[in-house]
Amino acid sequence: MESDNKNKSITDVQEEPSRRRFLLIAGWIGFLFTSFLVSLLTLVDFYKPKVLFGPSSKFKAGYPDEYPAGKVSTRWMKDKGVWIIRTDHGIYAFLAICRHLGCIPNWIEEERLFKCPCHGSNYNIEGDVVGGPAPRPLFRLGVSYALDGQLIIDKSVKEDRVGVREKDQFFLPV
Repeated sequence: MESDNKNKSITDVQEEPSRRRFLLIAGWIGFLFTSFLVSLLTLVDFYKPKVLFGPSSKFKAGYPDEYPAGKVSTRWMKDKGVWIIRTDHGIYAFLAICRHLGCIPNWIEEERLFKCPCHGSNYNIEGDVVGGPAPRPLFRLGVSYALDGQLIIDKSVKEDRVGVREKDQFFLPV
């Protein structure tokens, strides 16, 4: 009889769900659900576009009359990194980045030169290298008119080849 009671109590214990078994099953279900959710979120993130929205490369730079002939305007240097030059024949713009190692040159009015403080590259008012280690001239930027008559400078359109940079979208006759 004692063996019957012993067998009965063992059987009763096995038939009742134990706390340990419940926690084991709940743990595995939680682990599998979390793994599935992380995998699903990773898959959704993979198909989302990875686009960085930055400022536009085009900007309005005011009216041509705001720029006196024969002068280099540093008006847009701080905000946009651009010099605008107006000559008797037209308007063009330079990207203010030295072609040697990417420093920012300064316009020195007394010498009529763009001078890079880092390694001594010098550029004339046409953007050509006149001294220093820079291998190429400054980039000219795309220049056009907006419908309201203001200048539009496009920093995504660049040219440094002599003969090409003086034409079309890099030089705006006035």
